[in-house]
Amino acid sequence: MANEEEVEDGDAGRGTSMYLRELRIVGFRSCADVVIPFQSDVTLLVGENNSGKSNVVEALRLATVPLSGRRSRYFEVEDVTRGHDKPVVLTTRFAQLTRFQRAHFIGALELDSGEAVYCTRFQQAEPGQSRYRAQSLVATTQAADPEPDKRNQINHVYLAPLRDAQRELDSASGTRLAKIMQHLVSPDLQKQFVEQARSNMEQLAEHPVIQTIKDGIQQHLTGLTAPAREQAVGAGYDTPELARLARSLRLKMAETGLDLTDLGDSGLGYANLLFLATVILELQNARESELTLFLVEEPEAHLHPQLQAVLLEFLSEQAASSGSDDSSQPAGRIQVIATTHSPNLASAVGIKKVVVLRPTRQTADQLGGLTCVIPLSQLPLSDKERRKIDQYLDASRSELLFARRAVLVEGIAEAVLLPVLARRSVFVGGDDAAKRRAFSGASLINVGSVDFEPYVKLLAGKVDGHRLIDRLVVITDADPIEPKNADAASSDPDPAAEDGHGARSEDAAPPDDAEEDGSKSDSAASCDVADEDDERVQYNRAADLEELATELAAREVIHIAEAPHTLEADLLVPGSSNGDLLGKAYLQQKPKSSKHWTSILESADPPLAFYRKLRANKKMISKGEFAHDVAARIDQGEPFTCPAYLKDALEALIEPADD
Repeated sequence: MANEEEVEDGDAGRGTSMYLRELRIVGFRSCADVVIPFQSDVTLLVGENNSGKSNVVEALRLATVPLSGRRSRYFEVEDVTRGHDKPVVLTTRFAQLTRFQRAHFIGALELDSGEAVYCTRFQQAEPGQSRYRAQSLVATTQAADPEPDKRNQINHVYLAPLRDAQRELDSASGTRLAKIMQHLVSPDLQKQFVEQARSNMEQLAEHPVIQTIKDGIQQHLTGLTAPAREQAVGAGYDTPELARLARSLRLKMAETGLDLTDLGDSGLGYANLLFLATVILELQNARESELTLFLVEEPEAHLHPQLQAVLLEFLSEQAASSGSDDSSQPAGRIQVIATTHSPNLASAVGIKKVVVLRPTRQTADQLGGLTCVIPLSQLPLSDKERRKIDQYLDASRSELLFARRAVLVEGIAEAVLLPVLARRSVFVGGDDAAKRRAFSGASLINVGSVDFEPYVKLLAGKVDGHRLIDRLVVITDADPIEPKNADAASSDPDPAAEDGHGARSEDAAPPDDAEEDGSKSDSAASCDVADEDDERVQYNRAADLEELATELAAREVIHIAEAPHTLEADLLVPGSSNGDLLGKAYLQQKPKSSKHWTSILESADPPLAFYRKLRANKKMISKGEFAHDVAARIDQGEPFTCPAYLKDALEALIEPADD
């Protein structure tokens, strides 16, 4: 029975023909046994250095035929996974075949799935020998391929990490431009071009400059050869050929409206884009293939973030617009598979199109870690959660997908304060240098809300036993709900009361225009009232996250840090001198409110008093500005004691990861 992705007659329009759905690699370099799924248009392979991204691309280069027909990658004995003593097998599975494609690839077709399956197996020619021979097989049974020539319809174009596109485009070989000429220009027009060049060169050879050179040489040559056998000399150009003409051609570039200049005068980023344009142009005009895999390594090289986003959008459009009616010719579809270290690229496609590669721990028979594969499309996320993460990534261009150790925070205040607390208050001694470096290597991610659940699922959820994160810390506020008239009812109310409403403290901080004597206008007084008097905040947020960690079987990697009240209030560590520093930051915003800050410090429970004022008056301080001012003073060396829950969080973040 054909699968749902099959394409019927007349349906083989753009983007609806066969594509590489899956690659299984067994015994190749760091890929001991992995399966990598791909999307039909664009798939990004992301991960840290030595995670195996390039190995996947190399496997695809070995498993498919170069579009040019000239293979530049061959299997080597060093490609065998250390300790692997069986054949190396690369299995490609192609889905969404049209009716014509099912007929063309019937030798590799699985009738139950409607997918074509090809295997490339590398086996030792003889036991004990270092030479391997390649075998082209079909289906999961690895049977002999009855029509091996059909593989030539599935091609790849490989674009290595760009480091010197200027040199490539300006190469004396002229290979790149010659290829473009061959793809874009008809044979008749190529012949006409060469003939015109020959005619022009013949005319140029008659120029007085050339004739003067010839006559001068002839005069001396005659004197030397006349006594024996006199020789005649001429001067002209070699018969032109397309490749030779291409070697003489030089691309020039400049911003629109300016005079064109040599590529050496252009930035490396724009030169890389020009090189990419020539490759894509070649792809668009290679209609002989059913499918061409465009394998791009680190397309972001030399590009600033905005250009990275533009580039990926362009590649996506090229893939989406490729493919044509294959009833009379190959479909000509393009599928983009790229590796990247760039959060900007990874955040631009959506997590369904991202496959994260991670190295596992080094084992006794491995020089380095083996690759594990985490397709983000397979994480246990609802559609709503997936949309929320995609929107967050698109807005923040975050390093979320590259995090090995991460701390999630609610807002800008925590994001501003944590680095300086780690550097100046927690990991301060000479012996803590390694801990400071470990913190610098962690990712600090501001989710901008109290809804941590989608991000925890993304980072700590498992796919085939693997997760993105080694260590995850979530820092949240308890935000206990205070009963009404809490100040009057008790000098030490229960902060965990669950059935009250936010209360307005009678000595709430005044707005900016209030005087020290406490006098206010009616309108100013009204500003003290909470914006939402009956606001209720979930109190058991930490308990919910602990429960989620248990559901994800991630208790060993997740640490939940909860402020007793809220960040700003809990910076008032009892018994410390933090009140002086915080007071300076507070009065920097509210210079006429020193009495109100004094009343907080002199209360029986300063953190609770500050928390009540913050809840009662949403405009008491600008939390972001307050955090910046506090961080600046700590960074300048003013004494400060880190709250215990934050210190524990920072210590947990850099703990060694479990094996």
